[in-house]
Amino acid sequence: MEVQAVLYVSATGFTRRYAQMLAEAAGLPACPARGPGAPAPGAAVVYLGWLCAGRVRGLRRARTRYDVLAVCAVGMSPLEMVPLLRLAKDNGLEGAPLFYLRGGYAPDRLTLPWRLMMAPMARKVDRERTEDPMALAMKEAFAHGADWVSPEALDPVLDWLRQGDA
Repeated sequence: MEVQAVLYVSATGFTRRYAQMLAEAAGLPACPARGPGAPAPGAAVVYLGWLCAGRVRGLRRARTRYDVLAVCAVGMSPLEMVPLLRLAKDNGLEGAPLFYLRGGYAPDRLTLPWRLMMAPMARKVDRERTEDPMALAMKEAFAHGADWVSPEALDPVLDWLRQGDA
């Protein structure tokens, strides 16, 4: 089945940016999962959602309405720190294409409930003493925000789309 749209859920804009870049590169519409412009039920989509506690936000709902052919999980961690097999299993994606995209963190764009939920994590990261460059980058991200969105990160997704597996 051919992909008809790029469907996404975004809280602070990083996932939306990836969805728009992917849609433009693939010649597809980018549609928020909620609101006007969403594809017709049953449409074949590539789904992008942000990660929270190992779950791709909105994926379960999207899978009840659409034919989700591939999933892009957008998170803060570097790719090498993401357990993709575990992520696939935890989200019921065994056998389905799963791609990881490093997005960013924008504490100033979080809604109050998410700000309150992230505060203990930010304090924990801030208190850690480390010389590790990755850990220092995460400290900086939690303190001031960070943006790692990169068009090149979409190359594996675009390759998959071009192979006609979709």
